[in-house]
Amino acid sequence: MKLKDWQIRALKTFVQAFGGVLVPEIVMILTNGLPENWSKLWAVLCPVLCAALAAGISAAWNIILERLRTEDQAIGDKTER
Repeated sequence: MKLKDWQIRALKTFVQAFGGVLVPEIVMILTNGLPENWSKLWAVLCPVLCAALAAGISAAWNIILERLRTEDQAIGDKTER
């Protein structure tokens, strides 16, 4: 299966955002142990979830741009005929 350009960019963005936040969080957990209560656990998980959300927004943006680019090309092809 061949991935489209926007899919590759979205995947790269997700890996960069998620990995960039996840690695320090794992180091913190390995150093200090698992959080003892829900508020401390939320403090650990919130940055990871925010990174995933940012990557999702980036993927949606790439999808929209790709569709607009495709529509512009289709309109350009029709006007050339």
